[in-house]
Amino acid sequence: MLERRRAVALTGHYRDQEGLPVNEIAGRLGRTPATVRAYIYDPDGSKARRVKDRYRGVCGSCGAKTTGEGPDRARPLCAQCNGRHSAKWDKSMIEAALRAWVARHGKPAKSTDLSLSYATSQAGRDGRVRLRRLQAGWEQGRWPPRSVVEYHFGSITAANRAALKAPSSPTPNGSEERGGGGPM
Repeated sequence: MLERRRAVALTGHYRDQEGLPVNEIAGRLGRTPATVRAYIYDPDGSKARRVKDRYRGVCGSCGAKTTGEGPDRARPLCAQCNGRHSAKWDKSMIEAALRAWVARHGKPAKSTDLSLSYATSQAGRDGRVRLRRLQAGWEQGRWPPRSVVEYHFGSITAANRAALKAPSSPTPNGSEERGGGGPM
């Protein structure tokens, strides 16, 4: 807010005291001519805020304010709920992918196994093995990105633990056997 006040004051000085046109003021301030005109006709920004407030709506999921693209065109969901709604990966889908990884490769995925940037950087050294493995994907499509797994579980290790955790079931000899996606 202080920066805007300073820019408005300088705009007023350049316009009233020096008689400069908007384009020259914009050049001196390092702003666009449209911004300089806003400083002149809406010095405190209240008119722009009122216009934006008319564009806002209420999130249908959580009740927070939403943005809009014009009057009566508010978004139905806030940015946070929209992200959740459109997310491709949820915890159960990630767990299923990690179980498929174990079934296919015989061991749990490591963070480097799910990192496209790491696979790309190692392509010259490992004959593109990691990259091909990532690009091949699994039955449901591509493997989940490392960052998404870490977002949902905190770490790849925690995600593997959750994915491979299964209820114990008794074996014929009476001991308990842990189910899961194969060897760890």
